[in-house]
Amino acid sequence: MTDGQLTTGDPTSPNGRDTAAGPTDRRRERLGALRERDFRLVFTGQALSLVGDGAYLTVLTWFSFSVAHSARSVGLVLGALAVATLCSLLLGGALADRYDRRRLMIVSDLGRFGAVAALTAMTVTGTASLPGLMAVALVAGLFDGLFSPAFAGLVPLLVRPHLVPSANALVGFVRAAGGIVGPLLGGVLYAAAGPATVFGLNAASFLAAALLAGRASPAPPRTLAVPENPLRGILEGARYVLTVPLLVSIPVAAVALMISEGPTQVLMPKLVSEHFHGNAGTLGAFNAAVGVGSALGALCYAWLRPGQRRAVLVYSIWTASHVVCAVLVLLPSVPAAVGLAVVRGLLGGYGAALWETLLMQVVPQDKLSRVFSFDSFGVMIFMPLGYTLASAVAPLAATGTLIATGQLAAGVLMISLLAFRRVRGVQ
Repeated sequence: MTDGQLTTGDPTSPNGRDTAAGPTDRRRERLGALRERDFRLVFTGQALSLVGDGAYLTVLTWFSFSVAHSARSVGLVLGALAVATLCSLLLGGALADRYDRRRLMIVSDLGRFGAVAALTAMTVTGTASLPGLMAVALVAGLFDGLFSPAFAGLVPLLVRPHLVPSANALVGFVRAAGGIVGPLLGGVLYAAAGPATVFGLNAASFLAAALLAGRASPAPPRTLAVPENPLRGILEGARYVLTVPLLVSIPVAAVALMISEGPTQVLMPKLVSEHFHGNAGTLGAFNAAVGVGSALGALCYAWLRPGQRRAVLVYSIWTASHVVCAVLVLLPSVPAAVGLAVVRGLLGGYGAALWETLLMQVVPQDKLSRVFSFDSFGVMIFMPLGYTLASAVAPLAATGTLIATGQLAAGVLMISLLAFRRVRGVQ
């Protein structure tokens, strides 16, 4: 890795097996990562915890409101979760590039198990309070930030390199499916058995994920020349990100998400009410449609798996996603808008699987977790500002116009990245 140029991986897998796909049946490789025992173990654990998380977060917001009888309490709890995650993300990337990623994942799962188990105990004993909920959110968020980079860096060590696209497609699918099934399951369990049951099951899902990851034996990465000092590791990772043209899209995407997703998330309920004349069920239909589309998009990536001009493709897909959202919010018909929400989700799911695969195949192993941590950090860092700006400009124009303007501006930012020849040249 020299002069900031991206490299591909070795022609052999980390455990010495030949990585060439050879004359394998392409159809079998679409979901072929599931044939790899180590990936199957970790994947199963993640599927359980993602469903548990979807149920947990849905119930946590309502439970936070019911404990303090205030919408402000929901913001405080979710804010604590988001801030804690941001605080530990970059550290998690530096640690995951230096130490055993599987063990770091296990520690993170056990930490989240402890936090949610404590919340379960508080709920059962009737001692839950707003400070207690915020404390649980802080602890869970800190371990969330440690987990994400470790998991992203571990995926290419669990499968042979030609199956990395399959692995990312499957992870994208369960991530989207968990976002649909989890909230539905949480709502049903909350109504039937109360919040303690939901929290307890989520805690159990983290414990199951840790036990399954403990049984996996991923191939060890090559010796990593990563600074022992985590701060130096973070700074080294930042310098790397800023010197590689492909990765400069991370700060650009951070701004794009601030001006597009901030207004969309804040103003969508108002749009549903005033423009579509709908209610909470209508908003739920939009969210579910995006989730279904994301799951389908991940599966489409498993089937198609492009291997050429991937940088051009991913930025074009994200641009198209912003344009679709801009059109969606201006449509007069709810069914047509829900249909476009599926398309938007499909583009997002396909683009996410493609982007993650691209990073895993071109970023060196000793920087991979840090790159993913900066990627996640960029997604989150400006979102609070985006929420604030959206609230400030809400009275200035029609809601649909504001959302569409932000989405189109974000699309311009994303497609502008293709003006750089070195970005377009990444295969």
